Amino acid sequence: MPGGLAARWMGWQRRTGAVAGPLGASGEASTGEPVTVELWIAGAWVDITSYTMVRDDTGSIRVTRGIRDEGSQTEHATAQLQLKNTDGRFSPRNPAGPHFGLIGRNTPMRISVPDGLGGKSYRLWGEVANWAQGWESSGNDVWTDVEVSGIIRRLAQGPAPERSVIYHAVTDPLLPQVVAYWPCEDPAESTQLASALVSGSPMRWSGTPTLASYDGFKASDPLPDLTLATLSGGVARYDDPTATQVRFLASIPADGLSNGKVLCSVDQFDYSPGSAQFWELYYTTDTKSLVLTQHDADGSELGAALAHTLDVRGRPLYVSIEFAENGTSLNRAVRLTDVNSAAVYSVTDTAAVTQVSRVTRVQFGPASRSVVGLGGTQYLPGVAIGHVTVENVVTATDALGVRLNPIGEKAGRRVQRLCGEDGIPVDWVGDLDDTVAMGAQGRSNPLTLMRECVEADGGMLDESRGVLGLGYRTRASLYNQDAALVLDYAGHHLAAVPTPVEDDQRTRNKVTVTANGVSATHEETEGALSTALPPAGVGAYGQDSDTALNLATTETAALRDQAAWRVHLGTVDEARHPQISVNLAHASFVANPALKRAVLALRQGDRVQIQNPPSWLPPDTIDQLILGVEETITHFEHRLTFTCAPASPFTVGFLDSSASRIDTDGSELLSAVSSGATSLVVVPSAGESTLWTTDAAEAPWDIRVGGEVMRVTAVSNWLTDTFNRSVSNGWGSADTGQAWSTGGGTAADYAVGSNVGSHTLATANASRRSFTEVVFTDFDYYVDVAASALATGGFLSGGPTGRYIDSDNLYAARLEFTTSNTLILTIRKRVGGTETALGSYTLPDTYVAGVYYRVRFQARGAALMAKAWAATDLVEMPGWQVSVTDGSISTTTYVGVRSISASGNTNVNPQIRYQNARVVSPQTFTVTRSVNGVTKSHAAGADVCLATPTILAL
Repeated sequence: MPGGLAARWMGWQRRTGAVAGPLGASGEASTGEPVTVELWIAGAWVDITSYTMVRDDTGSIRVTRGIRDEGSQTEHATAQLQLKNTDGRFSPRNPAGPHFGLIGRNTPMRISVPDGLGGKSYRLWGEVANWAQGWESSGNDVWTDVEVSGIIRRLAQGPAPERSVIYHAVTDPLLPQVVAYWPCEDPAESTQLASALVSGSPMRWSGTPTLASYDGFKASDPLPDLTLATLSGGVARYDDPTATQVRFLASIPADGLSNGKVLCSVDQFDYSPGSAQFWELYYTTDTKSLVLTQHDADGSELGAALAHTLDVRGRPLYVSIEFAENGTSLNRAVRLTDVNSAAVYSVTDTAAVTQVSRVTRVQFGPASRSVVGLGGTQYLPGVAIGHVTVENVVTATDALGVRLNPIGEKAGRRVQRLCGEDGIPVDWVGDLDDTVAMGAQGRSNPLTLMRECVEADGGMLDESRGVLGLGYRTRASLYNQDAALVLDYAGHHLAAVPTPVEDDQRTRNKVTVTANGVSATHEETEGALSTALPPAGVGAYGQDSDTALNLATTETAALRDQAAWRVHLGTVDEARHPQISVNLAHASFVANPALKRAVLALRQGDRVQIQNPPSWLPPDTIDQLILGVEETITHFEHRLTFTCAPASPFTVGFLDSSASRIDTDGSELLSAVSSGATSLVVVPSAGESTLWTTDAAEAPWDIRVGGEVMRVTAVSNWLTDTFNRSVSNGWGSADTGQAWSTGGGTAADYAVGSNVGSHTLATANASRRSFTEVVFTDFDYYVDVAASALATGGFLSGGPTGRYIDSDNLYAARLEFTTSNTLILTIRKRVGGTETALGSYTLPDTYVAGVYYRVRFQARGAALMAKAWAATDLVEMPGWQVSVTDGSISTTTYVGVRSISASGNTNVNPQIRYQNARVVSPQTFTVTRSVNGVTKSHAAGADVCLATPTILAL
């Protein structure tokens, strides 16, 4: 056999070697082969494995499934293989072949390997799309090249439905109780309204209806307007029933109808004099609703009227008129289904009428035949009618289900329903009800409609491997899933190097979503993959792509969320690993059957991880989602190469989840750190102000700095001082270790005790200052301030200082305790000894001696903000009371507090007292270094972010 010896030698080498290569493929099947191939012949599965891969030892079966590397949607699965055909059995048109007349286009075929548990793991279940004959001139080598395709191929070529959703809901299947059906969807040039039943007669009109003019029922084609017409449809003879129901769609205008207008009249066979011959359902202006009456042949009303109370104006309705014999009486019902909300409103009664006979005619908009009552005239201005059925059994009002109005149907449920209507087996992963609400169902083939659901929901459509059918994986099922397969690079689990790719193939940083004529756009304007021009970003990608989605919503916010999710998927700032390859014949899989079974069980959307990547790659675990797979099965190996995309976008959080961690808008190192430092000083990035939590219960969490992952075990304010110490002639050191220096007056003017740091103002108009050295210019600073006494003669004041260079150059947020016991907050600057008030705010409070007020002072660039409120308030007041812009001082040496009294102050040795001093920005992180194996130093300004930030789910 050509090449046989070489192939067997290579096979032996691979079996005994420790390199990636086959070792018995995925296990021996009952035929002694690594694979089983079966063909559906004459109603049974026939094993044709012995005709497979027999031309030489290099024979193979190649299978592909799912999304291709550059694709965006699931393509039909394919398989290519050769079959030995020396006797012509795989020549569909050979009359001498044993399978003549039994095989041909779309003959089902399935390919499997042992699942490791005594059963089969199907690799593809499809249909033969091509039988290509081949032979050599001697006739000794005859074969057929077979191409097998998954069901998506056939579905993609299927026709669009010829009729509307409701039409198919009524007719597929047409139930035996339907004795008449007029869809009323006839085009404008029609001369009558055709019956959908072979035995039915058309519905005719008097006057002039406006056909195909009303499109308010989205599951129907346009229906006729009866403003100038009356419809009448005769019902073919059928056996007398014991029940009758007449159902139809009706749209009644928002301003209603004139009194007594007959919406529908139902005639039945007159079985005896004085019996009920017709019913009229008419509109009444009293209740803006409908009333059902019954009459004998003379038009006399029999019994009481059945009156509904639902205001029908402006409502798209599905009307059901029902009669059922009940002994010597008749149960009657009028049920109105609001098509938009699916709510059903019913009125019922029992009338003393003894018999139901067959319906002979239904009319819409006739003049009333009643000899009593309102006597409404013909025609129904502004009313549209359609999908009229007459049935001889009373059925559930919701018999048409969601097909009455598919708007709002969940995407997953629509996929399930569409498959059911076409007899396609379907399975799913996730909660089908936890999918996006769809818009109307258009007239497209089922696969197009399903892909519309996939696009709207963001899930994945795939082909079932265990049956000729489809599967759906919801977007929510992709969130936070456990890894279905964990591979070890160092354990030789990979058949090829998982090459990372840094490209822009899937980059989309600006997306517009349009639904129902409403559009919303989301743009990523910050970050490495933002629309900013390089090097700040990558420039705009996708800005011209308008993604049209079929959604139920018209809310701009919901559409913006959809656009933002797509931008999120398109701005994953990490390398792709488009291909991950394994060989199940390698010794590492043969020795680990569970790992092999995990590979065989993988399906589209599963998460796969590679641990211990080589040192020249980033040290993090490679974390990917499977989009598709290509499999090659030979006598010696079973190689699977997965098409992948990063899994990180689907690591999401929920607002009610305690495990969710939302990143800041931007943070960075204030100063450089060495490779061994375990304390970091972190500040918000330029233009940002969000801080990290200091709640010890939230620790630990991981951050990433310059590619190194560190574990944060604690976050503290840069400075915290509760003044829980006793110090005379100074202030000592803060709780966080910073030493306080003092300036102004004498040492005796400074003291700490009883959780208070005090300044004694022994001399009027002479400041007292406490300060500590810093290296940052931007800060966020809280301190509680009180005056020991009510001010006399002139104000007392105190508060935080920042960008303090010396006593003559600083910014301050000063809280003045005035002689009228009011409180005035000002932002002030001192430059070269000259002091200027930049802005002020008078608090509404009346000051009481010894009561503390919390002052917050923040500086970001030239922006200075301050506010003050009672320290006993548990919630910080929103907003800023004073906001100014000033760039006079841009350097710093200290932060601190400053106290001073007015020159006219007459208090004797008053004190300004301070509690709870906190510089909350910068923050100090205590960390464990090199969590991901990276050890390096980092420069000031290095970005600080969550190692795995939580993204809120769509």
